[in-house]
Amino acid sequence: MASPEPPSTPKRTRPTISTPHRRTNSASHASPIDFKPKSPAARRMSMTSTSQSASLTPQTFAERATENEQLVLAGLVSSLMLSGILYSLVFSSSLNTSEIHHHSLPNRAAYFARKSNIFNVIFVKRAWGWTSFLYLLHLFTTPSIPSNINTGPGSRARRLDVWVLATLAWLLFTSWFFGAGLGDRIIALTGGNCAVPLPTGVDLRKAREIFPSLFTAGESTRNIQLAATTSKIYVPLPGQFCSGKPLNANTFPELFSLIPDLSSTLKATSNHESLQALPRPRWHKGFDISGHSFLLTLSVLVLGRELSQTWKSWAASSVIRRRSIKQDQGIQSITHKWSGVAATGLVAIWCWMILMTAVYFHNPPEKLSGLVLGLATSYLINILIPPSSSPSPFNPISAPNSAFSRPSSGIGGIFDENAARRGGVVDDGVILEDVAESSGEEHDLVNKGKTMGKRIRDKAE
Repeated sequence: MASPEPPSTPKRTRPTISTPHRRTNSASHASPIDFKPKSPAARRMSMTSTSQSASLTPQTFAERATENEQLVLAGLVSSLMLSGILYSLVFSSSLNTSEIHHHSLPNRAAYFARKSNIFNVIFVKRAWGWTSFLYLLHLFTTPSIPSNINTGPGSRARRLDVWVLATLAWLLFTSWFFGAGLGDRIIALTGGNCAVPLPTGVDLRKAREIFPSLFTAGESTRNIQLAATTSKIYVPLPGQFCSGKPLNANTFPELFSLIPDLSSTLKATSNHESLQALPRPRWHKGFDISGHSFLLTLSVLVLGRELSQTWKSWAASSVIRRRSIKQDQGIQSITHKWSGVAATGLVAIWCWMILMTAVYFHNPPEKLSGLVLGLATSYLINILIPPSSSPSPFNPISAPNSAFSRPSSGIGGIFDENAARRGGVVDDGVILEDVAESSGEEHDLVNKGKTMGKRIRDKAE
């Protein structure tokens, strides 16, 4: 005998229980997002693992380049230098500027072969000043990260130390290396002579008696009287006059005794060369390491290291639309943004002038030695103060590189997993706590659960 069936509930009064975020299609097409864990801790763990899995995607070329910016920039600078040297050899466009007479040649036809070109006058002659200004402006306008402001590879103190070391290297080469600068010392040790041209109208017989070693440059004749009509005559000087010691009647009276009229009417000044009794002394021959090659190479690599995080954020924003977070758009943020743009433009100018130096100035060994010295200085700085970017020959201390990207937590480049579990949001390498949103979401879920339970009880009754 069949048991009686219980009375059925009318269809209109039967409660309907719906599961939020559940799809109506087959379970085989379900997404991890469809199933949300119940407890807040489980939800945070699920969000962390999902974000980490989503981040393990192949990197684009721009991302790979910005994570290895030191290696990329070193390769770029070396390629420009080698290309320029090859061009100068094929077309004989370069002057051997270690020969003193080349400093008095008239302007050449090519605009960038002239020392009076606008980039050389405005930028290259003040190269380290421009580099330092934009480096420090970008450094001190960087948004503060409390956990990373005083420690870590990307801290302001360590980035400031990079600039200090680079500045010391520049001073050692140009101004002081236990006396004269390193560049001047190398010229003197390799047979270079400091010299200055005699002005016209000087009694050559008397000059020959005082200075038996007068010489001409760029002329095959050894007859001083004949050479005086076709080229300049030079007086050899002690090396310190090419290393910063002022040349005047008090420091070298023998020379100024030859030009009494000029010395009485003209006074030496470094600001107006046309008013000087004599031009600035220069080195003749010797091995003259290209100061432009050294300084511009060092400037490119040091600025590139400072701009690496800015370039990474630009590369990431161009391929990934990250979670939008309102950020401060005050004067500091705007200044930091535009200082990055200006410094990037300066890097481009330095690269162009490296190419022009390779094409028009110095001989190949001097240009290559300046390039190698700049690369070696940057390498040494990166060993003493390791950068936070991926490894390269200029960053040998970092961990091995990976072909996949992973969110980082600020300038130091370390992913804070605990912060992500607490609801941290990764945005352009900075973890920001979104506590209000996290707590608000939990509160909404609790309210929805209470409301649903109340409706079920009311319909059941």
